[in-house]
Amino acid sequence: MSSTNLLWLPRVLRAEGLDVIEFPGWRTRGHGDFTDIWGVICHHTGAEEAPPQRIAAGTAALAGPLAQLHLAQDGTVTVIAAGVTPHVRAGQYPGLPANDAARHTVGVQAVNTGTEGWAPVQYDALVRCCAAIVGKLGQPASHVIGHREWNPRKWDPGGLDLDRFRTDITARLVTHLAS
Repeated sequence: MSSTNLLWLPRVLRAEGLDVIEFPGWRTRGHGDFTDIWGVICHHTGAEEAPPQRIAAGTAALAGPLAQLHLAQDGTVTVIAAGVTPHVRAGQYPGLPANDAARHTVGVQAVNTGTEGWAPVQYDALVRCCAAIVGKLGQPASHVIGHREWNPRKWDPGGLDLDRFRTDITARLVTHLAS
């Protein structure tokens, strides 16, 4: 991986107090190197059960890994890949090149149907996860977006108020700056 790799992910996630599992082979898994890392795009899996293996392997229609991170409902984060993943395709958002966000963003796949709501433990882990990443990148919470903000035809992460979510990430970042 290039100097814009994600080999630091487990360390910064653990420093944020998260339970982290390193999926076998994650350091060399991905579809090439990042151009630069702008921020994070959050997704939900659309299923009540979606093990890390599914995110690592992909589907018949889309080769894995599907995202860099898997977030279980109990708040456990599994690091799946250090390289680029196809977690987003067509779309646009200010600050990102149109139709090319995957080479510039970390994808987080949270196990959630999108309609069930977010358990406090999973929501807190998602806030901590995103704060750890943008904090490491030196970026504000505005560099964390939902898939639906990249592509309005998508609706994930469903049931998540993204403005409140970014406010909670900002509060987490401010807490770290004060300590």
